[in-house]
Amino acid sequence: MKPLAHYKFLKSLRPFSLVVALISCGLGVLIAWNNGYQHAFLGLWIIIGGVLAQAGINLINDLEDLSLIPSYHPDYAIISGMIRTNSKAGLLCFVLAGLIASYLIMLQGWMLFMLILLSALASLSYNIGPFNFKHRGLAMVQVFILMGVLMMQGAYFSMSGAFSITVLWHSIPIGLLISLLLLSNELRDWETDQQNGVNTLTVRIGYTKAVQLYWALIMISYLLAIGFLINELQLVNSPAFQLLWLALPLPLLIPIKKIINAKQRIQLTPMTGRFFFLFGCAYMLVLGIE
Repeated sequence: MKPLAHYKFLKSLRPFSLVVALISCGLGVLIAWNNGYQHAFLGLWIIIGGVLAQAGINLINDLEDLSLIPSYHPDYAIISGMIRTNSKAGLLCFVLAGLIASYLIMLQGWMLFMLILLSALASLSYNIGPFNFKHRGLAMVQVFILMGVLMMQGAYFSMSGAFSITVLWHSIPIGLLISLLLLSNELRDWETDQQNGVNTLTVRIGYTKAVQLYWALIMISYLLAIGFLINELQLVNSPAFQLLWLALPLPLLIPIKKIINAKQRIQLTPMTGRFFFLFGCAYMLVLGIE
């Protein structure tokens, strides 16, 4: 049973996780900008729309807990009220994101509509509905595709009106680290998920293997990022020097290693979020603004 404080608005909003939309949309906009689609106002609305959509997902995420709280619980009325209030705020975020999406669809056409519709259906299937990626242990795959590949490609398409294979390649290391952020959440909640019968990937494979996967995702992300960025910067005189920006988030791995081996892992997800944010910023700095 989650504590009452978990359902407070800011806790439910999960502000640290909003860097996912910020980085994914930001990179899609940046690559489009470097390809000649330089519309600052449009790029800003794309990023705001992405952040609002993710905020909406976060705020409705606790709806599944309503079925887990027994009606005789002393705080049932308070908790259910908080969850419903947060969900209403989430719906407002969806409405605002939808208005921005409608404007972008008017500019870029029906292909963008289909991409946004597919993303919306996939996002609502995280822990709701018949697919329920979380309980099937497939949530990491879902966020990799949704928040990594589709969100970056959608941001690029919203700027340019076209798809890009370059954006697809760059979305892979970003998507892997978004999966890492979700994995950190599973590692943090491993004991409680076991007790509640929530079959996340970490529950299915065990804590030790999940930790090994955590470090493997970081290593693979760096190897792919370096390879893709060297290819992107092949006409630049000193790409190796620019790649040094990728060292920016590495010092955070020291406290993360201590947290991941501790019994109390409350700070693991926020620390992983900071790591992802710094990695995304470093990625943008390597690409630069042309």
